[in-house]
Amino acid sequence: MRPVTECAGTRLLISLCVLCVLCGEQSSLRANPPTAAYIFPAGAQRGTSVDVRVGGLFLHDKPAFEVTGTGITASPHLSPAKRMWFEGPVLPLPDSQRQEDYPADTQGKVTLAKDAPLGARRVRVFTAQGGAGGPVFVVGELPEVIEKEIDGEPLPKPITLPVTANGRIFPREDVDLWEFDAVAGKTVTAFVHAQSINSPLVTKLDIIDTKGNVVAEQMLHACVGTDASAKFTPKVAGKYRVRVTDANTLGGPAYVYRLTVTTVDVPAFHFPLKAKPDTLKDATDASKSLQAPIALNGVIERPGAVSEWKLDLKKAASYTFELQAHKYESPLCGVVTILDATGKELKRAEGTETADPTAFAFSPPADGIYIVKVAEKFRRPVAANFVYRLRVLDAPEVIEPGFRLTVAADVFTLPRAGSLKVKVTAERLGTFKGPIELKVDALPKGIEAKPLTLAANQTAADLTITATADAIIGNAPLAVVGTATVGDKPVSLAAEFVDAGAPPTRGKSSAAPAPTAQRSGSSELWLAVAFPTPFKIIDQYVMTSAPRGETYYRQYKIDRNGFDGPILVQLADKQARHLQGVTGPVLTLKADQTEFAYPAFLPPWMELGRTCRVCVMATAKVKDPVDGREHTVSFSSVEQNQQMIVVVTPGRLDVSLEKTSVRAEGEVKLAVKVSRSKNLSGPATVELVLPEHVKGVTVMKLVVAADKSEGELVLKFAPDAGPFNVPLVVKATVMTPTGPVTAETKVEAVR
Repeated sequence: MRPVTECAGTRLLISLCVLCVLCGEQSSLRANPPTAAYIFPAGAQRGTSVDVRVGGLFLHDKPAFEVTGTGITASPHLSPAKRMWFEGPVLPLPDSQRQEDYPADTQGKVTLAKDAPLGARRVRVFTAQGGAGGPVFVVGELPEVIEKEIDGEPLPKPITLPVTANGRIFPREDVDLWEFDAVAGKTVTAFVHAQSINSPLVTKLDIIDTKGNVVAEQMLHACVGTDASAKFTPKVAGKYRVRVTDANTLGGPAYVYRLTVTTVDVPAFHFPLKAKPDTLKDATDASKSLQAPIALNGVIERPGAVSEWKLDLKKAASYTFELQAHKYESPLCGVVTILDATGKELKRAEGTETADPTAFAFSPPADGIYIVKVAEKFRRPVAANFVYRLRVLDAPEVIEPGFRLTVAADVFTLPRAGSLKVKVTAERLGTFKGPIELKVDALPKGIEAKPLTLAANQTAADLTITATADAIIGNAPLAVVGTATVGDKPVSLAAEFVDAGAPPTRGKSSAAPAPTAQRSGSSELWLAVAFPTPFKIIDQYVMTSAPRGETYYRQYKIDRNGFDGPILVQLADKQARHLQGVTGPVLTLKADQTEFAYPAFLPPWMELGRTCRVCVMATAKVKDPVDGREHTVSFSSVEQNQQMIVVVTPGRLDVSLEKTSVRAEGEVKLAVKVSRSKNLSGPATVELVLPEHVKGVTVMKLVVAADKSEGELVLKFAPDAGPFNVPLVVKATVMTPTGPVTAETKVEAVR
């Protein structure tokens, strides 16, 4: 990304009063920083190029786009794309009252060199109102396919093994089917990466035959390095399908995943446990008496089983015990117990559901043989993958003194004429307890961060960064550096961002799964200076009712705060409630316009009695008084005063069909009945609304005269018409002076 610099040429002289209008008054001005919700597909094979969709909130105009790492080239800017949205099943109360995001879609291209290093890359986006990271893009080495998303019941998508398939569980309750040919006796492994690439998807995975019978369920404990996996050795050759969905029956455009299906051996676990290399000798035979230092490698593979090791320990020594299991993806929740020769318990350490026991010291009361037991803490099924490695040192482990600094994100947004607090956390290593001086290096002009000192033993502090009213809008590297005296030497280290969701890296085998995903650290941080939005939408709280199937108009006011340009108003990316099909246009407000009525269309299938809450968003191009550039800014709020609050009432039009299903062959005549309320009159136009993916169906519009209520819709099906994985919608419309009044019903087309 290009860092913030002074404009080439003389800076415009701006009066203090203008700066106060556009940059000051932070109590009334604010920015809408972007968020990055997903990138799809979430990876590609190296040596290829792929068109990607990046979705998020407030990605106005052409946001800057970056995919980190060497061997990868991305479009410098993303361009707007048509928003893809599948409504999915109707959400009943109270689920329909939850907050919902409607990510805007943008598009770009990512090109991977043939020698691009395998593994994860971070995705970042920047607008004039800030920056954001979060999504992960993976460089793979297998051939890849991308799901072409359609609405309706799942249709199998053919794949050839080995392969990595990129999919999304979208809409809610979506199910994806990937069909492959299997050879009798040859094991197939399917595994998914989703949460490890920062997707909200909680994978539910299994393998089925073409009749829908489950032939392999998701493994209770996934293969090491994966989020979910299933193994299957077919007795009969033929076609089988990997079925992927969300375990919580959720879904959305951000629910991306990468599914790998291969016949190459994929280990479910490693024994001995693959841990960080050290100098210890590894032991696997518990029948002999052993001496420290040593690493004891075992497995708890039966319920109630306990590993017993005999250690020859000396009274004069001080030993350190550290159990490694959960840290390296073993499901074992370990308990370590030390007993003397009489069976008396001398020491005990227990892990938790998310962490191994803390390393502990043990000093034997006398020379002799001691029994060390390792067991599973909980009464639950265990298996051969409950492996562990118990490190036993013959002295306290010496950790080199030092420290490590981390922050909570890799992109930070700082409003112009505002401030930002960056929490810096210090991990102190070994015996180091001293103070750490924090400072930010090489800040652009107009941005300041006062040095801060973490006192002795202090673990965290907030570093405050401020921007002046004439700071240049843009983004720049952010170097947060800590300096301390460790021993007798000065040490300086940059703060890192550590991603809690560990993106995977790939192994050498072209069909092997990702190895154990490690926490990814990066000292590359970015600071984005945000341009505030001068205008805002204001109004009083209003709650009313309106019939479904037609347009409701809500009156609003704009406080321009000195801005005199055109403003666009549309449905907001962030909504207070699920829209449940509500749609609206993009309005253009003229330069002098301060009031407007926004039309929101309430679909005819909305749930009756539902309180519909719709939020609108205003965007505009505003000239920067500092350097004369134009920036796209927005105002969006989910506060009640800015909401369109409507209780949904019955519609004034209804349409019904003689049949609920028809055979999709040749010409079909479908009897239609239209019912109008007493205050609605006029002819009704009846038509068939087809999803984009359904082909080969034609129908002439039917007009039911104002004094009639019945008619006949004639459908014609081509021999190759379909696929009919979703009902066809029959829509009736009566035009009125205030807009269309509609009703809908559905008919199944059956082959």
